[in-house]
Amino acid sequence: MSSAFILQQAQAFGPGRVTGLLRDFGIPVQIRKLFAGDEVPSDLDEIRFVVALGGPMRISEGAAAEPPFLAHESELLKRMIAIDRPILGIGLGAQLLARAAGAKVHPNPTPEWGWLPVTFPFPGGTEPMVMGMTDGAPMFHWHADTFDLPRLPGPATPPPPGTPPPPSGNSLLSSSKACKNQAFRFKNRLFGFQYHFELTAGDIDAIVAAHAGEAPASLSDDSVKQLREQTEKNLGRYTRLGDKILRNFVQFTKTY
Repeated sequence: MSSAFILQQAQAFGPGRVTGLLRDFGIPVQIRKLFAGDEVPSDLDEIRFVVALGGPMRISEGAAAEPPFLAHESELLKRMIAIDRPILGIGLGAQLLARAAGAKVHPNPTPEWGWLPVTFPFPGGTEPMVMGMTDGAPMFHWHADTFDLPRLPGPATPPPPGTPPPPSGNSLLSSSKACKNQAFRFKNRLFGFQYHFELTAGDIDAIVAAHAGEAPASLSDDSVKQLREQTEKNLGRYTRLGDKILRNFVQFTKTY
């Protein structure tokens, strides 16, 4: 039986609630801790879908050298993109998915750290992946980069003047005030979310404890205290909405 493969890029960025929810659906799960030397899966017949998690490393142009495992992971994502095998990228995983699909990853004008609201261009859930979401939903952000939306290749010859543009293959699912491209669908079953919706309170504490020094200087001790207070305030709604996204993903992959 094929499994869901969770690709973990860093110790502090664990799978959160993903593993338990997938197992509730009866889906076999394999977690590959790539940062610790686990191998990237290679046999597509064994892969039901991939969940690529977040991480502190940056992959925008001009960033520091990337860990070698990211190259192997990117090759897997490219193979899956070619056949539209389901992928859910979160945080760094969304950036890797966008880049593997041919889009650019670049610094966001305003880095986003901590709790910020997001909006959904399609109220009422016209996109099944974000059905049940509401504008202003609090999500946890930890990124200085963003991505362009991937696009299908254009026609070999330019279309005649006046004809409609060729389909892009993408759909923008979510935005924030400081970052337009927060979440996307590409083709039919490839999804990327720049923000984190999968974390537990313990996961958030682990990320802040391990990586607060990488955030801007404004993330002082007082800011960390405020962030933890916001976590306590937002966690209930955040968990309900995040679980909804995960359930939507599972249901979507079954239906389409």
